[in-house]
Amino acid sequence: MGREWTIRADGGYVLHRRRPCRYMPKGNARFYILFENRRFRLDKWANAGICVTALGPRRRDVPGTVEWVRLWERPTMKKKALQAGKNDAKHLAALESTLFSDLLPILEHCALTQYDDGDQRLPGWLTIKTQGAAWVVQVKDPDAGLSFTSIADTLDKALGTAALMLACDEAPWEVDPWLSAKKKAGKK
Repeated sequence: MGREWTIRADGGYVLHRRRPCRYMPKGNARFYILFENRRFRLDKWANAGICVTALGPRRRDVPGTVEWVRLWERPTMKKKALQAGKNDAKHLAALESTLFSDLLPILEHCALTQYDDGDQRLPGWLTIKTQGAAWVVQVKDPDAGLSFTSIADTLDKALGTAALMLACDEAPWEVDPWLSAKKKAGKK
């Protein structure tokens, strides 16, 4: 898979309290988030996004030796073709969503205008879309000019992954060329 590392999310399930400071490596990567008593395995594919692929107990052993409780495959991002005679389908991807009451980091990312130390911050935003049969959640931070993309086969999983990443102080972000250019133009 590419580079591997581990991140701890010990600050609770709230938005990270510092400016993003870690960058995603180019190409494929795998990282682990230790959250409460759980360990999440997240895989990042070049030009696709980040996806939770496993869930297991949080232990102090080598990441490769964890006995995973749940395993998920990478969602397919190929466009589904409608079959003849089945035109009554209103969507190609799952529409079930009950998670927004549990997604405080996303709400804070979009609403907070100050960091904990009192510095001003520009509120971020997210874009939700489908790509083929996969749900894609793009999270943008205009304050730092960074973004990341979360993908999953259901909207709940994609939003949950985005909220989990936002809750980490050292979550990996990617430089967003559009936000960086806009930030430079604003400084002139």
